[in-house]
Amino acid sequence: MNPDPMLERILADKRSMTTTQVAKGYGMSARKLNALLEQAGIQRKVNGSWELCTAHLKRGLVTINEYPFMHRNGSADCKTTMTWTPIGRLQIHDIIQSQSTNRRESHATT
Repeated sequence: MNPDPMLERILADKRSMTTTQVAKGYGMSARKLNALLEQAGIQRKVNGSWELCTAHLKRGLVTINEYPFMHRNGSADCKTTMTWTPIGRLQIHDIIQSQSTNRRESHATT
């Protein structure tokens, strides 16, 4: 069996990546990847932001970073970003691979 180049890339790169960066590696938009992860029960949208579902919080799939900033009116605020760890990117890879396998199987039976 041929090695999977995407899997090798994930294992070699220990950095966390944004959803946009991960999606780009699969030739899809972040919006499509977010929808796929929501459908798989990995994340959900709460108050306009994506967050992991409770069952996945302690699996090390993401890192959460907070960035304080000031609005133009002088009020302080904080923006939270979620980036995918190598463990999370492996999970995403498995979901995408499973989806493409299921799609191939359904085409073969029709």
